[in-house]
Amino acid sequence: MHAYEKPARKKPDNGTSLVTFTLLLTAPAVLAAAALRPRSRSGARGGRRG
Repeated sequence: MHAYEKPARKKPDNGTSLVTFTLLLTAPAVLAAAALRPRSRSGARGGRRG
């Protein structure tokens, strides 16, 4: 039986995980898209019914 070997791939040495890196890239884009989105009229969506 062979001894268990750890995978060759290691964590990045800079301490930034892939998840953190992805969030840092996507968060500003999502916020910018929300800020630049055209505003809907007050009665167009979610208005009072009745």
